[in-house]
Amino acid sequence: MKYTHLLLKTAKESPTDEDAKNAELLIRGGFVQKEMAGVYSYLPLGLKVLRKIEAIIREEMNAVGANELLMPALSAKENWEKTGRWEMMHDILYRMEMSGGRECALHPTHEETVTPLVQQFCASPKDFPKCVYQIQTKFRNEPRAKSGLLRGREFQMKDAYSFHTNQEDFEKYYGVMTEAYHRIYKRLGLGELTKFVAASGGEFSDFSHEFQTISPIGEDEIFWDEAGKQWLNKEITPALAPPVKYSDAEELPMEDVEGKGLIGVEPLAEFLKIPVAKTTKTILFETDTGDILAAALRGNYDVDERKLKKIVGAKSLKLASAEKIKELTGAELGYAGVLNLPESVRVIWDDSCQGRRNFEMGANKTDFHTININFGRDLSEPEEFYDIKVPQPGDINPKTKKAYPVEKAIEVANIFPLGEKYSRAFKFSQEGKPIIMGCYGIGISRLMGTLVEIFHDENGIIWPENVAPAQVYLAPIGRDPKVFSVADKLYDELQSAGIEVLYDDRQDKKTGPGQKFADHELLGLPFRVVLSEKLLAQKEVEVVDRKTGKTTIMPQKKLVSFLTQ
Repeated sequence: MKYTHLLLKTAKESPTDEDAKNAELLIRGGFVQKEMAGVYSYLPLGLKVLRKIEAIIREEMNAVGANELLMPALSAKENWEKTGRWEMMHDILYRMEMSGGRECALHPTHEETVTPLVQQFCASPKDFPKCVYQIQTKFRNEPRAKSGLLRGREFQMKDAYSFHTNQEDFEKYYGVMTEAYHRIYKRLGLGELTKFVAASGGEFSDFSHEFQTISPIGEDEIFWDEAGKQWLNKEITPALAPPVKYSDAEELPMEDVEGKGLIGVEPLAEFLKIPVAKTTKTILFETDTGDILAAALRGNYDVDERKLKKIVGAKSLKLASAEKIKELTGAELGYAGVLNLPESVRVIWDDSCQGRRNFEMGANKTDFHTININFGRDLSEPEEFYDIKVPQPGDINPKTKKAYPVEKAIEVANIFPLGEKYSRAFKFSQEGKPIIMGCYGIGISRLMGTLVEIFHDENGIIWPENVAPAQVYLAPIGRDPKVFSVADKLYDELQSAGIEVLYDDRQDKKTGPGQKFADHELLGLPFRVVLSEKLLAQKEVEVVDRKTGKTTIMPQKKLVSFLTQ
């Protein structure tokens, strides 16, 4: 841990191809090096941080009885075909052909390997419950790798899997794992900022949970449900659109307006000289039974397919093809509207469309939009309005009738029931009943990036003490060889006391006090210990707290006890 021995070089300039603060500071500080979009090398200091995060997670996993193992990154196509995910996950799954023509995949997650593996070791009821975990590299073909370590194509992850013979036992362990996760984030200094958020269970169950760390750069939005005293992911948040006040005193004549090549509701509203709230988004879907649906929303909202699927009782939905849309409406994609749709198309109106006057929608005619549509005159008033929207800040909680408090957040973990999906695929059962499984994931490299996003200032990173690559940045300054001789001894003394030290032993003319102090602030170690000719004459050292900026001058002989405390 001597600067001149380390693979370490700091930089003053920010990388031009990164827009996230975590990527900027980690690259400038020599913690990571970007190899391609979403792929990073972890340099010595960065690897130390990563390993310390792993150690905290490992301690908490071991404390709840999970067994650590390490599974391969490669897996056979056959297992993915058994679970139906070889095609289902084709968009993010890295697939390749081995010699001999056999196909395999790089694991984005390990259900296809862990289920048959554990099955070999659990043959009777006494072998349950069981939980295994690993800390390993995962691979996902993210279409948009961005935000530094927060969204990568190759990343470090802790994934755990539990196996149970009954639902009651699973739910009990789910609670145990939830508490373990809370302890992890508390130990990392993120406890107050990290919220336990209810979310959809997707293909596995009705529910799951996420751990979301509040941050202005977060990609997710979480909604506080005052009535239920819980945080909700937007995908399951019931919401009413805030009402819009219309200045129109009377209904205007309906007409079709030609508008070619208008993409997005803002350009459309600007062209038509109407508020965005008067535009209508009409999206056609096809259900698993072949029925066609038209979802109609206020133009600034998107459809939440989960909500829509639940309302119409469909097992699955897919967007209607351009050919199907033209067959039904006579228009090209992008110009669909509710007016004059065939009676066979069921229209589901979102509540955001309620109470509108003189609104717009696609004219079911290529390049044309119909304006000044009104319920009662041009369209029958729907018998019922539904909530089929992805909620936005400002939306109303149906229970409290007040706007939801909303926070932007970074998803740092998720836990969810897997149910019987994988145990059925591999015929893993006990006494005729499929084994019930749970999954518990933490993105470790993402967590490292999150720590930087939360703990930094204008000068650099401020690592929490228990994950910092070292506790002390030892910085002798000046040209007097005696200063560096004393620093050498102090370096050994601190290490003998169990205190981790990064010793900036550079003595070249280009590396003055300003450079060393700036490097310390960029690297973010908790304390900087300075030695100089003047301090040496007084047998003192200067200690600077990176977090508070407080400077303390103390006798050199008291340094070890001060840092130990």
